[in-house]
Amino acid sequence: MVRRPLLFAMLVGCITTAWAAEPTPAMLGNITATLHQTCGKQIFIQVAEMKGADAGRTIIGIKNNQTGDIDLFTSFSASNKQYDKYQPVTFDNLSKTLVAMESERPPIVWGGAMTNLKGMEYSLALGSHVYQCSKLVPFESEVANDLYGETDTTAH
Repeated sequence: MVRRPLLFAMLVGCITTAWAAEPTPAMLGNITATLHQTCGKQIFIQVAEMKGADAGRTIIGIKNNQTGDIDLFTSFSASNKQYDKYQPVTFDNLSKTLVAMESERPPIVWGGAMTNLKGMEYSLALGSHVYQCSKLVPFESEVANDLYGETDTTAH
C-alpha cells in the first residue's frame, strides 16, 4: 500500500523537475536566443533572427556533445524557418561579427514545413541522420516573478 503514494510522489517530482528544466536563453554570437526546441530525444536547439545586413537569416545554436559548448550555425538564405542549409560559424569578439568556419563538418539542414493538420513541423538533418523536432517555442519570461515573486532571502 505504501508503494502507490511513493510512486505518485516520484512521478510528480519528475514532472516538476522536467518543467523546471526550461533552458535559459544563450547568447548566439551577439544575439540572445528567443526560441527553442528539442530534436530527437535530447538535441537542444536555440534560435534567433539575425539583424542588420543579415536580417531575415536565422542563427541556431546546438550543444556540442564533445565540448559541451553551443556551436553556432547560420542559414544560407532568408528562409523564414523553412528548410535551409546552415553553415558553421564562430563569433569574432574583436569585430563583433559571425565568421564562417572553414571546417570538415558538412552543413546541417534545419527547418520546417507547413502541414494542414499540425501546422509547422520541424526536423533537423545531421549528416544522414534526421531527427523530428518539437514545436518551436519562446522562452518563458520571468519578469513578473523577478519583480514580485518570493526570493530565497524573503523573511516570512
